[in-house]
Amino acid sequence: MRITSFTIFNQLTRSLNSNIRDMYRLSNSLATGKKINSPSDDTSGMMKAMDYKVSINEIEQYRKNINEAESRLGFTDSTLSSVSNALIRARELALKASNGTETAGSRAAIAAEVDDLRDEILKMSNTKFRNRFLFSGFKTDTTAFDPAAGYAYQGDSGEINLKIDKGVTMAINIPGDTVFGSGPSSVMAVLDDLYNNLTNNSLTGIQTALTEIDTALDQVNSVRADIGGRLNHLEGLRSNLDDRDLTWKTYLSDTEDTDIAETVSEISKIEVALQSLRQSGAEILSQSLLNFLR
Repeated sequence: MRITSFTIFNQLTRSLNSNIRDMYRLSNSLATGKKINSPSDDTSGMMKAMDYKVSINEIEQYRKNINEAESRLGFTDSTLSSVSNALIRARELALKASNGTETAGSRAAIAAEVDDLRDEILKMSNTKFRNRFLFSGFKTDTTAFDPAAGYAYQGDSGEINLKIDKGVTMAINIPGDTVFGSGPSSVMAVLDDLYNNLTNNSLTGIQTALTEIDTALDQVNSVRADIGGRLNHLEGLRSNLDDRDLTWKTYLSDTEDTDIAETVSEISKIEVALQSLRQSGAEILSQSLLNFLR
């Protein structure tokens, strides 16, 4: 088969263009740090990279939700810690007042401190987190407890849930009636009863109020234990998300990041190939031209 000069020229041109395209691709990869800069570079690899990025973005959103959950639950626990301390102090006062040696005057003095403790707990039951009532359920713009309404709970039982992992949500709030009760059975009403029994010097009433305070304290501590369990779960999940995030980022890097050493080596090989093509092309074409002139 006779190979013409035109055939040789076309083959050289194709080889040069192919090497120049490879040189451009590798140089671009070196400049961007990414070996996939367009779908044509690696369609399968780009699809994998997109999936990895989606997973990484999801994890980042879960982390943000966990941060929000930890902030709110942590603030709730801190508030309930203060409520618990106030109830413990009220119990100490009730226990002291239940002593038969106390007088009407000393019980009246104790009543004044109990009155302050009730107001303190009422204030905490209506505390706000980021300018929203903490214990009002979904009704975050509504005061949880109103003394004018006999301490009846004004919120609802709505639980604010955040997605903390794929298919996993967590309630980040505690409805106020779960913690403080409502109406006559509320913590504030219990302290009101203690106050009235102290001012009336009723030993039997004081002892009854002492039992009610113990019940209220148990309930607050039970809720705090539940919050502690949620916070522990969030901490464990955060560690799990960190591990998964590292795994996805490693896969993403392996898929789309440039191997600098390998790329530089490939560029060097192409430079040698281009130099060889230029030299051989010049020799072949010059010989063909001489043959034509002859």
